[in-house]
Amino acid sequence: MGANTREGTHSIRSHLGLLAAALIIVATACGCQQTTPAAEGPWAADIEQARSEWASNEFVQSVLADSSISEAELQDMRQRVLSCLTNKGVTGASYGPSGTLSVPDQPVGSSISEEQQEEFIHACSIDAGEPIIEALEFDMRVNPDHRDINELYTQCLIRNKAVEPSFTVQEFTRARESGTPLASSLPFIDPSQGPDILQRCLEDPSK
Repeated sequence: MGANTREGTHSIRSHLGLLAAALIIVATACGCQQTTPAAEGPWAADIEQARSEWASNEFVQSVLADSSISEAELQDMRQRVLSCLTNKGVTGASYGPSGTLSVPDQPVGSSISEEQQEEFIHACSIDAGEPIIEALEFDMRVNPDHRDINELYTQCLIRNKAVEPSFTVQEFTRARESGTPLASSLPFIDPSQGPDILQRCLEDPSK
């Protein structure tokens, strides 16, 4: 009886194996398998790199599938972070208008230490793909043509009269690479207003 059982099981497995193989052949022949189309547009190379580096994150893959990041997808990602933190017992987290995550100190008596809170924030951020989604969404929104970002910053500063029209991209690049804070190293026309204009340009050079 035992021999027959083993033989029957083997037979069933063989049939299942053949069926699976047949399905694979059919899927290949008709192109039915789900594949993500190649990234398109000026940011295609960066998107492909992000897909590769975040290959195990299904949410990131779904967001980048169409080579763009919509406002709805950005908000979905942020909601995932907040829900994750809530599930871990971290309360009061929120995103500000500029997209910065704010997490207040936990209530007195909370079992979550400051160190644990930081670990949870990091874990939830990674799970939601926040680092790459936030970075790519910003880059593609403010610089859709993938131009030199230093050129955009320079034009923004000139356009908003923070620096003289003669100020060059090379000068701005050198200032960024000098290690000295830009707020104190750029030749502002008005030192009292220059740093504020600089901050706005860094947040969105298209303004």
